This record gives sequence, structure tokens and C-alpha cells, in this order.
Amino acid sequence: MTFEQIVHNYKEFLVSQNCSDRTIDSYGSYAKRFINFLQKYYPRVMSVEMITTDVLMDYQNYLSNYEWKNGELLSISTQRLLLRALKNFFRYLVKKDLILKDLSVAITLPREEQRVIRNVLSEKEVLRVLDRIRCTDPLKIRNRAIVELLYSCGIRTSELCTLRIQDVDLKEQTVTIIKGKGNKSRIVPIGQYAVFYIQMYLDKARKYMLRGKRTDPGILFLSQRGNPFNKSTINKTVIQSVMRQAKLKKPISCYTFRHSVATHLLANKVDVMYIAKLLGHASLKTTQNYLRVEITDLKKMHSLYHPRETKNLNPTI
Repeated sequence: MTFEQIVHNYKEFLVSQNCSDRTIDSYGSYAKRFINFLQKYYPRVMSVEMITTDVLMDYQNYLSNYEWKNGELLSISTQRLLLRALKNFFRYLVKKDLILKDLSVAITLPREEQRVIRNVLSEKEVLRVLDRIRCTDPLKIRNRAIVELLYSCGIRTSELCTLRIQDVDLKEQTVTIIKGKGNKSRIVPIGQYAVFYIQMYLDKARKYMLRGKRTDPGILFLSQRGNPFNKSTINKTVIQSVMRQAKLKKPISCYTFRHSVATHLLANKVDVMYIAKLLGHASLKTTQNYLRVEITDLKKMHSLYHPRETKNLNPTI
């Protein structure tokens, strides 16, 4: 069986395991990256059975010394991601009896860098950003709805870009995130301001994005040309526009609001398990505890302690 066939079958296996499209594409790409390494540096390795521990150690060393075009090395987090994907690929090879032993157990992941969350906005800075987005045209209405939603529930950028209209229940003030990170779904509260501006966007702005389009993709937030956003386009068009209006010196991305809402809720004495539930974190030791939190409890905590929800509704247009 050729390397290409193995990678193809591997991706089909990931599909059968109900992995998300993003996971399937990423892990397939990472497996292909390893195969490309073999073909370039170990042309005599013609099959997966011929791979040795030394080859894997050399690949790890190759990643640690790999440079981008700008001369920067791969970050530790990227190296860990690629090596975890490689380990998963080798577990698949063992499972399918393509190799007898999982040699990837010899790989030790590099120690993860201590993440420093930069550019977290203060509550005043968030309000300044929001207040500067005056809803004078369809694009600004859309941008206001996006930022309100980002700060309301800390939704991930990828989750925001794939959010569909039917996933938002404005009456119940909740959003259902389908297949978030780790292919897990969750329901989160979004608060009165997010509801107000999303409703305004649906009533007055979304149809502007769809002008000239024969079909509606059903995605909630659309670009000016009526297309769904991705991580790059939403930061370049929406968030950079918001930055210019707010005149903040800090660089801002969608993730800035995710980090900010977590920081603000924690500062307002919200239990970390509620924050973990809101953000969809699955790697904390308290997972078993916070998974028991019901949406009604989460909504109550959100409305009581979210800084945006503790003030009287007086939206600006």
C-alpha cells in the first residue's frame, strides 16, 4: 500500500470516528507532512514497516530546527501539535495492523511554553470599543453584533465563523455551538446586549450582505459579499475596522474578547467551573464538576456577574 493510500484511508478512519472536518483536514495534512519528510530525507523508506525509531527522532529534530521563510522557528505549541498528530497516526497504523509496534511512544513532547495572555482588554476598554461602533450602516451593525457576541460568551473564532442562524435562540438568549473544539457541542448564554444587536443585524443588515446572491448559506455572520468568514478574514475585515474606530494602541483579535471575558468574569468572583463551561474548556481537572452545570444555572451566573449584563439596557444606535 502506498503512502498516499494510507493517508487517504487514515482520513476515512477519522471520518468514521465522527471527528470534525477541521480535525480530519488537519490530521490528514500533518500525516502528509511526515510522509513528505520521509520522501525527501529517507527515500529508501518505501513503506511504513521500514520506519524506525531513529527516523522518528530525526523528524522531531527536524521540526525543532524548522524555519519559516521569515527565519522564525516553529513554536513549541506547533511542534507539540504536529507530534501529537504523528502519535495519533501511528496508533492508527497499529490498529490497522500496518505496523507491529507503535514506535511513536519513544517521542517525548517538548515542554510546553507557559502561555502569556497578551492584550487582554479592561472592562473600560471593552466598553470603549463597543461604544465606538455606531450602527449607522449595515457593516457597522454587523460588526457591533459580532463584537457583542464575542464579549458576551467568549465564543471561539472558528465557532463564530460557522455559527448558523438556527443555532441562535434570541428568545432564550442562548447559542448552541455545534461541534466546537474537540468536536464537542455546548449551549451558552449570550446576554441582552448580544441579543439586541444580533436581532438588529438580522432585521436591518444581513439582507444587505446577501444582495445579488442566489442562495443563502445559512451562516449567521456574512462578509460584504455574502460569504462566510474564516479566522483570517474576520480578523482582517471586522476586527481591524473595530480597532481603527476605537483608536486603541493594543492589537485586537477575536480571541482578545475571549480572553477578556474570562478575565473579567474571574475578577468578578465567578467560579472557574462556570467559566470553563462557558468557554468550552475540556482539559481542566474540574471537567467532571463543571459538566454538571445546567444551562439555567449558567444563564443565572452570566446575568448576575457579567459586567455587560449588570448595567441597564440602553443600546446606542
